[in-house]
Amino acid sequence: MLVHPRRNFAGLTAVALLHVALLWFATRPVPNRQTQDERVWIQLFQAAPPLPKAVPVQTMQVPAAPTSPKRLAEDAPAPAVPVTQSPPAPAPSDTPEELALLADPQAALPADVKQQMLKIAGAIDRELRAQQRQGFSAPVDTPATRLAKGVAAAHAAVKPKWYEAARVELFSAPNDPKRIYRVITATGEYCLFYPDKGSISANSNPKSGWASFGQPTASTCPIPF
Repeated sequence: MLVHPRRNFAGLTAVALLHVALLWFATRPVPNRQTQDERVWIQLFQAAPPLPKAVPVQTMQVPAAPTSPKRLAEDAPAPAVPVTQSPPAPAPSDTPEELALLADPQAALPADVKQQMLKIAGAIDRELRAQQRQGFSAPVDTPATRLAKGVAAAHAAVKPKWYEAARVELFSAPNDPKRIYRVITATGEYCLFYPDKGSISANSNPKSGWASFGQPTASTCPIPF
């Protein structure tokens, strides 16, 4: 099939013109859009006027007055006069206030004042001893205290119900390092034996891993004596 040369030339011309148009469109400068600012600016504070410029002050030079020989003699330094060193003044003796501070206070007090101070100290000591004796006195036994003790004893004698929490009480002596706690439940009671953490035999035991950390052992309660 033969292509007409005129048609081929027209197609090439159209393609060339299209490329030229695209190149011009890509390289043309983009116009800047200028928008007018329609906002209104309000100045709240009035600007201070500029400070006046400092004017240099011209200093006038006053000619020095001619010095006379008499003025020069007056301005001349006086000759040095030898100073004789006087012996140091003797140290003043102690004042009455210093003597009073250095004096022995016990020797300065009269005998009647000492006796009075001893009586006051004895009265204070007797008062403190009386207060200490009152602190170790037996508690007052009243009907209210006896009733409270009776209610507490009756409550401790009855086992807790199945819906109540277990009661825990100290079974051993308060100063015993090996503590024994009695656990009372609705189904029965048992004791927890805590080892002595400060015991050498307990720490040297093969089970000292749990004994040193106070893990208890559960067993039946011993018979009190």
